Amino acid sequence: MLLKEVLFFQNQLHQLIQHCAFKMFVIYIIIALFNAPVVFGAQQGKCDQTPPQAKVLIPSKNKGTYKLTIETNQQIPFLFMPDQTYVVTLQTQNNAKPFRAFMITAEDPNVDNTHDLGPNLVDVGSLKTLDTEIGRKSRYSERCYSSVENTDSSDKYKIEIHWISPKQSYTSQKIRLRAMVAENEEVWYTGGDDLIVMMEKDNHPPLDSPPHPPSPTCNLCSEARYEVVFQGQWSRLKHPYHYPSKPDENGYSHMVGASHSYNYIMWKQGLKASDGLKLLAEQADVTEMEREIINAMSKENGTRTLIRGKRRHHPYMAEPSQALFRVDREHHMFSIAVAMRPSPDWFLGTSRFELCKEDEWLEYYEIPLFPWDAGTMDGVSYESTPTMTQPVDVVKRVEVGSFNRESPFYQKNLKDLAPFATLQVKRLDVYPIPEEDCHQDQEDNSKRNAEEGDEDTEEMEALDEPQAAESRQSEGTCSVSEWSDWSPCVPDNGICGRGLQTRKSIKNGSTYNNHISQTHQQIGSRSNCNEDDAVRVQNRHCSINC
Repeated sequence: MLLKEVLFFQNQLHQLIQHCAFKMFVIYIIIALFNAPVVFGAQQGKCDQTPPQAKVLIPSKNKGTYKLTIETNQQIPFLFMPDQTYVVTLQTQNNAKPFRAFMITAEDPNVDNTHDLGPNLVDVGSLKTLDTEIGRKSRYSERCYSSVENTDSSDKYKIEIHWISPKQSYTSQKIRLRAMVAENEEVWYTGGDDLIVMMEKDNHPPLDSPPHPPSPTCNLCSEARYEVVFQGQWSRLKHPYHYPSKPDENGYSHMVGASHSYNYIMWKQGLKASDGLKLLAEQADVTEMEREIINAMSKENGTRTLIRGKRRHHPYMAEPSQALFRVDREHHMFSIAVAMRPSPDWFLGTSRFELCKEDEWLEYYEIPLFPWDAGTMDGVSYESTPTMTQPVDVVKRVEVGSFNRESPFYQKNLKDLAPFATLQVKRLDVYPIPEEDCHQDQEDNSKRNAEEGDEDTEEMEALDEPQAAESRQSEGTCSVSEWSDWSPCVPDNGICGRGLQTRKSIKNGSTYNNHISQTHQQIGSRSNCNEDDAVRVQNRHCSINC
């Protein structure tokens, strides 16, 4: 009996020990998995580039035999722009020494100092293979994030891949491209100056950026008159890849825009297109956008001047389209847009171009223009059959650096792309405003200004017809008559539809048939005006119902 009890307790003890050992084993496995550098095919922390077949775990020293390079316009440090494509090359410098295995990794350099970085903690862009499916030599790595490695063990002399930089990145971001090459199972190399490329974000603004960022306030006690000139440059010579097959149908829409306040947004990268921009980009129709601009007109906010320039079609696309507009301390920036035809929903333009500087109005500036995508229609090329984008996307650059061979921007960077137009803005006149008028809260000063400056104010308001395209004649200080009545509306085409009205004013007290009223209000006293400047002309858009 005693022997049976002893055997029973031994059996229970044995089961208990087995049970505890199993629990300890499970806990060990959990801890091991939690701290493992590779989890389900993806690393935590820095990528271990040791070749899987390596029989020697310590890399050899590369003496310039193998080199990793990247094509950019800037050298040491290599600078990258957001959402651009760069060609990365790994090659041997000695044809007698090919390599059989390789790995290229894009990573955050800070991974050297921490070991718990998970996937997508820092956007380092992405790598894309360039090989075709047949005979391809590179593939996406299953061992490490943002990595490409060899598919076979054949001899290799040169490997090219693409690195697509992050769409958005913080100001001082650095990204490291690191390569490993292996000659065989015993000799392999990684790191060092020849197999590492450090990339830094290029903090210079894009080529088509205005010279100054938008400012919520403008402290200038003056108004200014500007001319904006759109000069087309889209041509088969400058943009030969997939240039439209029927160039006679090419063209730019009317240039449409506004001078406006800080809070008004006609269009902006990262925001969805308005109904007006959608119609403009898809059909080259400016009517809805003009309506949006006119409806937003306000003395203290919104828009001030509707900007409208002529449309240009082949073969006159290189001829300039220009317009005049006014700005003041409330409406101190401007935006414009011009549709490209044919295209799915592409347009050219500038958004929230700041004209107010700290001590004066901007005198002159010119920027190149590159295509924008309104985000409403899908299509990869000028003549693509467009389909509606579902869901509607935001306004962004046309996909420069595209991997689609049907795209006219296939593997093109912004700096490698010829401008599709240039935009010039020229200051023509500055109209000082009395200092006291800049402070509306001082009622006495405002009242005195109203009594002393009525005539000047009336003259500037006469020139500031919101829909008027102002003439370029110099005003000087000649005697100026009142404006005549607006002429009848003259349609652009046919007998109805959109057209133009004209009114005139004369200098030096002259008469001008029936366009000028019988009574002339003289402003200024100078009487030696040039004959060429004797008549001032203003135009505005009108419409006759069909």
